Amino acid sequence: MNFDTPAKRKGTNSVKWDSEAIANIASNPEAEPFWVADMDFLTDPDIRKTGLELAELGIYAYPDFHDRLESAASHWLEAKHGWSVGADDITFAMGMLHGIASTLELFTEPGDKVLVPSPMYRPFRDIVVNNGRVLIEFPLSYDAGRFYLDRERFQKAMEGVSCILFCSPHNPSGIVFTEDELEFVLMEGKKHGAIVLSDEIHSDLVHPGFRHIPMGKANERIGARCATFFAPSKTFNIAGEHCSFVHFSDDGMKKTFIAREKAMKLAEPSIVIGELTITAYEKGLEYNNELCRYLGGNMSAISTFLKDNCPEIKAANGNASFVTFLDISSYYDKIEHEVLSDPGKYKGGQGGGILSRFFGVNASAAMNDGTWFGDDWNHFVRFNYGTSRENVLNALSRIVDAVKSL
Repeated sequence: MNFDTPAKRKGTNSVKWDSEAIANIASNPEAEPFWVADMDFLTDPDIRKTGLELAELGIYAYPDFHDRLESAASHWLEAKHGWSVGADDITFAMGMLHGIASTLELFTEPGDKVLVPSPMYRPFRDIVVNNGRVLIEFPLSYDAGRFYLDRERFQKAMEGVSCILFCSPHNPSGIVFTEDELEFVLMEGKKHGAIVLSDEIHSDLVHPGFRHIPMGKANERIGARCATFFAPSKTFNIAGEHCSFVHFSDDGMKKTFIAREKAMKLAEPSIVIGELTITAYEKGLEYNNELCRYLGGNMSAISTFLKDNCPEIKAANGNASFVTFLDISSYYDKIEHEVLSDPGKYKGGQGGGILSRFFGVNASAAMNDGTWFGDDWNHFVRFNYGTSRENVLNALSRIVDAVKSL
């Protein structure tokens, strides 16, 4: 794969590249997109071949995958993460967020407290609140570019909690949690009778030198009530096809979930996503390994560039996936004054915040404002580096020029 040559995505019905959507967060419809969490790389050649074969088929009828889909997912967990899970213990779900929302609704009650580490992926907040549960926002500890889990504070926050909604590796900080940290979370869940839901959509994109441990695998020694969610969407850049899987720690949870999915007529994947996923999980390991190396190189390049050119801006941990939090605290007050003093220059951008509008206009870079991940994170932006290294460094150069021109 030549990851140095990104795909041309403008005009391809991509929300990430849609001018109106970009203007809504960045006050500039022409800003280059570094926001929505998909990549600008073509997917694995074998997956593209499968897609072409499907397109040429001419009939897209009802599929019958038998257990091929779950078997492919089982093969992937063993090959990628060394986790031996039988196909019978893996359940299809119509997308990651649907699977999490359905599990939350099934195994908690209205009014129950749900603890979510923050900064949090915004839809987690929506899932909790829209299902009538009480959101307990647990801020991760932060120090000069490093986010981490403070165990003592976590224990105190667990009082009365019925569910832990975890994200591993963490989005947007890029934390890759250790086995010891995962076991700690599971033990706290077990102690308080809380279920543990782990979104592991970024788990296959851990950078060289780090290792992801599935929550369900860590739970084999703990025995908490646990659901581990994973998907091919980020791994192979096929996020527009809604397909995910869940491993439940006990048969009771699994049977209840499957019964609800069947009742809602959501238990069967489409022929397209089914075939693409099978190909991805059976043939995509080499592609994935190359991609992880490239993304790790991009993260190293980001850290080096900022250290050499603007050490006041700090990139967060960034040991997984293709997004990182950029800490703009040193310049925030000046940026806030600039944006609020000139509403004409920064008009629009209602879906963004102070920083996303400033960088959209002055660096032509569209990024998610930190406030999208929680009110406490207004000094940050999330930067998507799932594109060529040249694009990444050019954007960072514009970002640095923008803050230095204040």
